[in-house]
Amino acid sequence: MKHNFIFWICICLFTSFSLLAQDELKIGVRFLANDKIAPVNVNQDKYIKNVSDLVDIMRREFKDIPADQKVALVVVCHKVGNPTLEFYSRPKVSGDREQRFLKEVNNLKFENTKFVDFPLVLSANVVDSLMHDEFKEIVFPLERARTEYEKADLVKKYELNKAWAANEVLPVLSAFQVIVDDKFAGVKNFGTLVSKTNFNEPQNVYSLTSANNDYWRAVLEMSVGNQMIPVTKIFAYVSQGEFDHALKYLEVVQIFSNPKTNANDYLDELAWRLRLFNKQLGQEIGKGITEHDKGNYKKAIAAYDLVLKNYPNSAWALYEKYFSQNALDLKEGKVKTEDREDWDKAKVNIYKSNPLYSMDVRAGNAREGYLLFRRQEVSSLFKDKAERLKDIYQYADIALDLGIYDFAAQLFWYSYTYSKGENEKALKKFLYCLEKLGTREAKENFKFDHAAEFKKIEEEKDKEMKESIIYKSFAK
Repeated sequence: MKHNFIFWICICLFTSFSLLAQDELKIGVRFLANDKIAPVNVNQDKYIKNVSDLVDIMRREFKDIPADQKVALVVVCHKVGNPTLEFYSRPKVSGDREQRFLKEVNNLKFENTKFVDFPLVLSANVVDSLMHDEFKEIVFPLERARTEYEKADLVKKYELNKAWAANEVLPVLSAFQVIVDDKFAGVKNFGTLVSKTNFNEPQNVYSLTSANNDYWRAVLEMSVGNQMIPVTKIFAYVSQGEFDHALKYLEVVQIFSNPKTNANDYLDELAWRLRLFNKQLGQEIGKGITEHDKGNYKKAIAAYDLVLKNYPNSAWALYEKYFSQNALDLKEGKVKTEDREDWDKAKVNIYKSNPLYSMDVRAGNAREGYLLFRRQEVSSLFKDKAERLKDIYQYADIALDLGIYDFAAQLFWYSYTYSKGENEKALKKFLYCLEKLGTREAKENFKFDHAAEFKKIEEEKDKEMKESIIYKSFAK
């Protein structure tokens, strides 16, 4: 039976804690980061030995301190170099004792981490829940990072998110994928690809994921609730500064993510980060909207240009810029109301940033009118939690109509798996989307006449469109 990292820490330190009780020195150990990533981030046996040695040093050095003497040591292990140490005491211990203690700790041969910093706090005579009451000056590493992010401007938040995804999250997620059993070849192959990709450089996320047979095989191989594969896709988009695109996946993947999984912890953190980012983004875009409403179109455009300089992939800012530029051009007589050319150019980048952006401006024929209507229908979904699975299917169907086959495929797979395999339409549409993506290996796992069923899907979708009210209204 496998046990988690904290279990083995407790077992290995049990003897020490028992002895400590005899000395009446109360020592506590708390990990300040996600211990669930320990299996890939540290050599667990060596790290546990390090922690045990730390406890022994603290016991020897402070065994004679009174019960009201409080001591704490924050230790942050890094990928390279010695750990960072921060020592606190109240009342203040003598300088000689502090230096002697820190020298002995520094003499330990601490293991470096493999991917990300791993912090812990070791304390004596301190109730863990009262740590900040005893030492108000302590700022734990994760708290410091969150404060830095909260105070950052839009440009800094943008860079922090990209770096976090590229240098911390993706290496950890791929490390878990490459160690799976060989029978899960999709997961292993996809994880290997991610681990070898430099996400600090420009990458085509679509090619790495949506157009990759191993990605879709991995989606099928993961257990229900473990969203590590689509979460990896989300963070690949984040690493490239494509937050709008990532958010569309995030909103759906969170619904089906098991809170106990490693991937879910990263989803929660990303949701918090993007919430702050988009709040600040909205304030900046709002400045342009205010100028537009006053008729100051040039000032509005300048405001949007500044936003896009800081965050180039904002579908909202791109749309508002088009809207103000079009208003200015109409005012100056450069274009006519019925002109489509400027919108046709603008929507390429808008929909690249957010393929499911709800706004469409021009419909030149019945099909375009139908797709405009379908795009706007997304806003009517997810009003009732009891209808959520039904809405997922509808959302997937809209994405299918819009030709966003990768997003549609992910949602059709959720619809199929969470309906306990009863939704055969969702399965066939899932495989149809993979066919359109050019990733055809998965369909070999499902035995039916693929060509006939795919043709049937196309005929049904064409019929739905042509029988819709909006389509008929154009045809008159």
